[in-house]
Amino acid sequence: MGAIKETFFISHGSPMISLDDSFPARHFLLVFKERVFSQRPKGILIISAHWETSEPAVNLIPGRQDTIHDLISNLPRALYQERYQRQTKGLS
Repeated sequence: MGAIKETFFISHGSPMISLDDSFPARHFLLVFKERVFSQRPKGILIISAHWETSEPAVNLIPGRQDTIHDLISNLPRALYQERYQRQTKGLS
C-alpha cells in the first residue's frame, strides 16, 4: 500500500457552480484542480447525504457508472446534460 495522498473536503454547494462564472468558488475550484491534481489519483471517496440506509453502510458499485441527476426540475437544461462517467476498478 502506498502513502496516503492529501485529503480534501469540498462541499458541492449549488449545482450551478459547474456552469455559472459568477460563483467565486467556481474560479477557486478550477485553479485548485490544476494545482492539486497534477497526478491522477488512484481513487476518490465520495460521501453523500443523498443516500439513505437503515444502518451505516459503505457501497462499492463495480464497473462503469452513469451520472445520477437528482436535481430539482427548474434548473437549466445544461445541468442535466453533464456526464461524469468513470470506471470503478475496485478496492486494493
